[in-house]
Amino acid sequence: MRAGLMPVAGYPRAAGHGDMTEGTERATVRRIVEIDPGALAVLSGAITGLTGAVAYFLLPLVTSEYVINAGGRDAFEITLVIIDFFLGQSLLYHGGVLVLVPFVTTAVALSLARRGGNGGRSTDVAVITMVAIVPFVTVWLGAIIAWVAIASQHWATALFGIVIAFGVATGLSICVAIVMGVSALGAYALVKRVGPQPSD
Repeated sequence: MRAGLMPVAGYPRAAGHGDMTEGTERATVRRIVEIDPGALAVLSGAITGLTGAVAYFLLPLVTSEYVINAGGRDAFEITLVIIDFFLGQSLLYHGGVLVLVPFVTTAVALSLARRGGNGGRSTDVAVITMVAIVPFVTVWLGAIIAWVAIASQHWATALFGIVIAFGVATGLSICVAIVMGVSALGAYALVKRVGPQPSD
């Protein structure tokens, strides 16, 4: 056998590489579970808010024939496209966005907080509140942006429909906050039942 083909006993370099990889993975996991509770709450709210924005604002825009093929620039027509998309989705679609996402997000966030030793009543309240409040704010931001865009092109239409528009935004944002809040509370109950109990 040629010297270049002789096996090296023990493969010390390969073993060392494996140890380094394991150490890096452990350090990464440790950093994840030790996230500051405040940052964890903000991140949880950002996830639910961004999911709603993508599901109800971005998707109808990137899939609408009016926007893609006709190059639609009329703010009122674009708003109607978004509303039509929202009303045309199945209960399964709405359930995934408004129930499943906040449930999973809350469960993961509270579990991470407990594993990192940051679990407690204040953390639970912060995460659940942000999960429900950020989507509430997202609905209002969408409504305000749409109204301003419409007003810049059709001020009479915007002025005439302001009461209806903001009435719908109020009702929708409250419903979204309630549904997501209840889902987050369900995740909290599950984590509290099966997860480690935090020390306040």
